[in-house]
Amino acid sequence: MSDTMDVKDSSGRMRRIVIAMICGAAAAGITWLVATALVKPELEPTTAWVSYRQMDGHGFVVWASGIAFAVVLAAALAIQNVIAKKKWRDDLVPMAKVVS
Repeated sequence: MSDTMDVKDSSGRMRRIVIAMICGAAAAGITWLVATALVKPELEPTTAWVSYRQMDGHGFVVWASGIAFAVVLAAALAIQNVIAKKKWRDDLVPMAKVVS
């Protein structure tokens, strides 16, 4: 019986991870478009060596998109895990039937 539960749980986890990754990719894409429209990154850097303290437009767009991806991925996965755990807990409690 525990083997079947592990198989079902494994597929459920994979589905939640894939949905969270799709949400994260969509958020990163939207952030990329908005940040590119706001900053207009240069195609060629002005200097060959860019200081670590100074970020060009392209670097800002990449960092903003990466952060948006990570935050939305974590939030979507956390929300789905809470919902799945609540559904699992509800299945543990037997439902009472009224017999007349």
